[in-house]
Amino acid sequence: MNSEPFYKAAVSYWEAQKREAIATLNLYFNNSVGIGEHSKILDEINSWTGKLSEAEENIKNLKKYFRDGDLSVNR
Repeated sequence: MNSEPFYKAAVSYWEAQKREAIATLNLYFNNSVGIGEHSKILDEINSWTGKLSEAEENIKNLKKYFRDGDLSVNR
């Protein structure tokens, strides 16, 4: 079974999650005036920072252990 499509899908998924987190954080940092619940902004920033970290970590691990969709673990 060719695992490359699954590898590419996994990396694409986490890259999209990373872009969403960056876009959301950018909105909070640069346009917080338009956000209704100012008391929850820090909670949201912390949450999206965690999502960004998770996405970056998962991308790093996929590339480290499964370069180019190779099923064998690269260590």
